[in-house]
Amino acid sequence: MIEFKLENRRLRLIDDEFYSRAFNNKGEETKKEKWSKVTFFESAAGYLTCNLTLNKVNHVLFQHRLVWYAHNQCWDIWDISRDNSIDHKNQNKKDNRIANLRKATHSENLQNKDCKGCYFKKANNKWVAQININGKVKHIGCYDTEEEAHEAYLAEKRIHHPFFVENEEL
Repeated sequence: MIEFKLENRRLRLIDDEFYSRAFNNKGEETKKEKWSKVTFFESAAGYLTCNLTLNKVNHVLFQHRLVWYAHNQCWDIWDISRDNSIDHKNQNKKDNRIANLRKATHSENLQNKDCKGCYFKKANNKWVAQININGKVKHIGCYDTEEEAHEAYLAEKRIHHPFFVENEEL
């Protein structure tokens, strides 16, 4: 069990479930040591989210960010800048185990996504492999089969996208 405070709210993380200390209608913790299970729902983007009232203001919070914060309370949960993302190593947005999460920049987070890295070009009847590195497209080569083009792309991805290499080990 991990107990932590977020603003004025005490929370507990027990066996991948969150519990929140009960509040009265004045926005104060109840005198009884009562805890309620936090209910998560799936957002349109596929992430698990919840509504929590903190300091009398309702907030929508992502479960993966809450899990990361519970384990890393020095981390700024409110910083939503591009350099403060939480990445799902196995790309499953609902797998919010701490072992599957890591802090990442936006660029690193983009490295960890499934992509064939190739397309068919009718003009020369070949499969073209390419990769995006720091916002620029790098041409890898042209191949007879989709499988060859995809393998060439994966070889380059291992070199230029280190988060992808970590993901392969899962």
